[in-house]
Amino acid sequence: MWGYVRQNLIQHVRANAVAYFFTILIFLIGVVLGALSVKILPADQKAELAGYLQIFFNGLGSGQGDVAGLLGTVMFHNAKVIGLMWLLGFTIVGIPFVLFILFTRGFIIGFTVGFLVNEYIVKGLLFALAAVLPHNFLVIPAVFITSVAATNFSLMLLKRKGNGNSNLLYASFAYSCLCLIMVIVMLLAALVEVYISPVFMKMIVNMFLNG
Repeated sequence: MWGYVRQNLIQHVRANAVAYFFTILIFLIGVVLGALSVKILPADQKAELAGYLQIFFNGLGSGQGDVAGLLGTVMFHNAKVIGLMWLLGFTIVGIPFVLFILFTRGFIIGFTVGFLVNEYIVKGLLFALAAVLPHNFLVIPAVFITSVAATNFSLMLLKRKGNGNSNLLYASFAYSCLCLIMVIVMLLAALVEVYISPVFMKMIVNMFLNG
């Protein structure tokens, strides 16, 4: 089963190499701009964000928080991202919005890592890796795959506009199934984000509080 899935995934990536190149490029542009935006953030806003972070660190270090509620929130948000991109794929004008979602995801990651590194240097980098890296091993590929699938489907609709609708139902079903699989991946990413990432984050926070 896993071999079949991996084979089809490799074929999908090879067939859409150009689309993935531009998808990754847009994401990286978002990451870079997000990191650079930290430098132009006003000092009072930096201080306010640092204050919020300190409160978060204290709460994380003491083990406080509604884990069940957080899991539900993260799962809903992750599923919503894929669901929105899926819907945009059914619209001919949806491509720019799909790419904007991808850019925004990169911008947020870049800003988060950039701010933590700017404020806490090495400890900030370690915390950023602990907070961002584990679940994004699943999130980023899922978002990339959905972005390319939504873009391809939207382009297919554009090409078929005014022509026959042969095989459109099959293409819609295949596209929807792929997005559903990505939703499952994003739900697994939520489990990692809520239950695994905090374990590493608490280790780094203890360094913050004791250092």
